[in-house]
Amino acid sequence: MAKPLRLLSIGAHPADVFDQSGGTMAHHAARGDYVACIVLTHGARVHDAEISEAMFHRDEIPAPEELEPLMAERADVKAAEVRRACDLLGVSDVHFFGADDAVLLVTDEIVRRLARLLREIRPDVVITHFPKEKAYFANAHAIAGQITLHALGLAGSVDPGDRRPPHKTAQVFFFGTGAAAIPNCVWDAEGGYYNDVFVDIEDVVDKKLAALDQLESQGYAGRYARKRIETSDGAFGSAVRCTYAESFIRMEAEVHHCLPVTDHALELARSSDHEVIARTSRRFDPDTGQMR
Repeated sequence: MAKPLRLLSIGAHPADVFDQSGGTMAHHAARGDYVACIVLTHGARVHDAEISEAMFHRDEIPAPEELEPLMAERADVKAAEVRRACDLLGVSDVHFFGADDAVLLVTDEIVRRLARLLREIRPDVVITHFPKEKAYFANAHAIAGQITLHALGLAGSVDPGDRRPPHKTAQVFFFGTGAAAIPNCVWDAEGGYYNDVFVDIEDVVDKKLAALDQLESQGYAGRYARKRIETSDGAFGSAVRCTYAESFIRMEAEVHHCLPVTDHALELARSSDHEVIARTSRRFDPDTGQMR
């Protein structure tokens, strides 16, 4: 690239940007690109150890005057975890919208707020949730993608009250995990969407694992993080014949001066079947921090 890119990853919940694009964010940050992330909801209801877990097993939920301060406290805990995870990936710019994750909806208020921030950050690339993920009319991830698309459209025009000039983004990538994962419900029958961009994250899988380990309040730390790396990133890696990969769906077709052929494709073409299998079979050992 002639100059550094500006990349923005937008997630519905505190863990989403790391779970879906942590390795990709680390690559761009290491390359010198500007990398930022936005967390739309406070996430205090989602998988939280003291809210969704402990409250699930109680006979009675606390009164509002007790529950609301606890949720605010847990939201602060999650925000601190996100900041630590960002630091490990080399990402210093993170924005919290603090929306209630009870019901996330496409509203004029949140779209305009995000559009104003897009005009301020002026990203070249946006990564976010697929706007038709599963039951997309009642799925917080999909709603986050829809909010983002509305905001991108608005950011490209003027809006009274915002003195910043319009901004247009060069490309949008949707998280592939939720968009083109293994079909397992009726909502997956629609479409025929497939991941068309994969990022090899073998060299930064340790950073992604360390970032996921920060998300203790959501239950991601420890065994889940390691299971997630192997089953999702490992599966995507196997699909494109590398060790670990993150997957994405491009929103727009791309134009090139010449036919795009990647170094990875050339390397595969020059490798025997056994050499490809050997590479795909490598596994990260979190105890030693080495590939084996």
